[in-house]
Amino acid sequence: MRIFLRCLNDHRHLRRVWLPLLLLTLLSPSFTLAIPLVEKWLIDGVLVPLRLDLLPLTLAAYAGLWLLASVTSMLVFPLRAYLSEHFALRLRQQLFAHCEALSVAFSHREHSGRTMALFVNDVPSLSGLFGTTLFAALTSVVGIIIGAALMFLLSWQLAIVLAITPPLLAAVGALVTRPLRSAMHRAQEKTAELSERLQENLAGIREIVAFGREHSQGARLGTTLRELLHLRLRVTLLDTAIHSGQSVSSLAITLIVLGYGGYLVIEGHTALGTLIAMRTLFDIVFHPATQMLGLIGSLQKALASADRIYAFLDQKPRVQERPEARTPRAVRGAVAFEGVSFAYQLDRPVLRDVSFTAQPGQVIALVGPSGAGKSTLASLIARFYDPTAGRVLLDGTDLRDLTLAGLRSHIGIVFQDTFLFDTTIRENIAFGREGATEREIVEAARAANAWEFIERLPDGIDTRVGERGVQLSEGQKQRLAIARALLRQPQVLILDEPTSALDARAEHLLQSALDNLMRGRTTFVIAHRLATVQRADRILVLDKGRIVEQGTHAELLQQPGLYRELFELQFGHADGQILATNGQVVTANRRSGIDQRSAVTTA
Repeated sequence: MRIFLRCLNDHRHLRRVWLPLLLLTLLSPSFTLAIPLVEKWLIDGVLVPLRLDLLPLTLAAYAGLWLLASVTSMLVFPLRAYLSEHFALRLRQQLFAHCEALSVAFSHREHSGRTMALFVNDVPSLSGLFGTTLFAALTSVVGIIIGAALMFLLSWQLAIVLAITPPLLAAVGALVTRPLRSAMHRAQEKTAELSERLQENLAGIREIVAFGREHSQGARLGTTLRELLHLRLRVTLLDTAIHSGQSVSSLAITLIVLGYGGYLVIEGHTALGTLIAMRTLFDIVFHPATQMLGLIGSLQKALASADRIYAFLDQKPRVQERPEARTPRAVRGAVAFEGVSFAYQLDRPVLRDVSFTAQPGQVIALVGPSGAGKSTLASLIARFYDPTAGRVLLDGTDLRDLTLAGLRSHIGIVFQDTFLFDTTIRENIAFGREGATEREIVEAARAANAWEFIERLPDGIDTRVGERGVQLSEGQKQRLAIARALLRQPQVLILDEPTSALDARAEHLLQSALDNLMRGRTTFVIAHRLATVQRADRILVLDKGRIVEQGTHAELLQQPGLYRELFELQFGHADGQILATNGQVVTANRRSGIDQRSAVTTA
């Protein structure tokens, strides 16, 4: 009942549809139930006494009631559809908005296939409850009440006999539908699991084929399909039991009406027209009564969906906006960490007491072994997460005192794994800033050195990139990501290994673009390849969640430590001799007697 009332409250804006639909729902069965009374009059008042003069009027009354019942019924169905579809629309908007509010933390722990099942399976089930099932149930209840009252007025003896039937049907229905909700709930859970499996296998089809795992992955999917098959068969069997019971009950009741009613007519206790009217009335009443059993099944399915939907909506975002949060206007780009610690799980800290300050326009490089906390630190700047201790400040203001949209409007991010939407190159670049002009989009593409490949494509900037940019190379996708960040014109920039996917030529093309992108902006560069960080104003070396060293490239190479160790591992240096001339790092490996030269690319 709590979930039911919550649904009504969440969709109270639809009451302009509910009210006329409620009125029509009450009128439609009333007109239908009046028809048997006209039939009784036709037999007992017109045909038996041979009153030809009353026949036209009786037929006109019959036709009028039939038309009224038909018109009200025809109006009910489009209104139900309107209500159901708008209910689903609002519910999907709620779910999507909540997905965005849960943000990155949610996407890291919840499988997207399970979330998709809420949109695809559970929303239609719940919207059908409020758009169809409830009003169908109300129609049935009204029909049963009015029909039962009319039957008692026509023949209380026959009505008493027939009155025993609905409670028996309800008791049987309760017994059958009790396990039905459980079976439907398990079937929906398994459907969500199937969505997970399918999405995962389709996304990883390259890896499946490359490693020859088609058989094993197919077997896993087959197991899920068979389990879902058994659950759905169980639901079907329970549904069949309900409908079979309805058919047997219908036959038994027909025999009761004709047998006992015929006896009453023969004995002179009731008229023939009354028997015909009772038979028609009971058909009208019995159909809603049996339909109620089916509606109970739909109700159980909808409630199972409601449980899943509201369990999702009740999840609290890890990052929440304070009521008094303000939108930053002019941003200089000073970023400070003060005693920041963070843990995805309370017993496993990822960052420990991190403190540093980045002045506006500085380039800060984050280096260290995998798992040191580099990406987590950058995620705190974008406020994908909040610190578990300490605070992060922008221009002296705690990020938690700023609105999320306002904060992120001043931050640009180029991820290592570039995501492109299945639309045109133009729209993927324009994603960086809403309302960007055609000229701004083209200029951003040129500045990112992406225009040289865009203009060679068949449809140019209007070329569709395919799902996740499958039509483009990794280097091309990365250049589009940089164009997107350029278009945003942020004051704070986060580059997550921006040149990792590029070959030497593409990397060279991006150097000027990256310089343009970083100029005048506070930039955080996450790097595994140390050649990309040598011109940084400061390098923060992280290990096990702590800043263990910091300084410039030259300063860090002059002292033993993790940075120098990582540098020597990457450049094959063995004896500490490092020379820098004309943009090249020269490392002399005396053990092998071979000079190794590697061009240094800078960010």
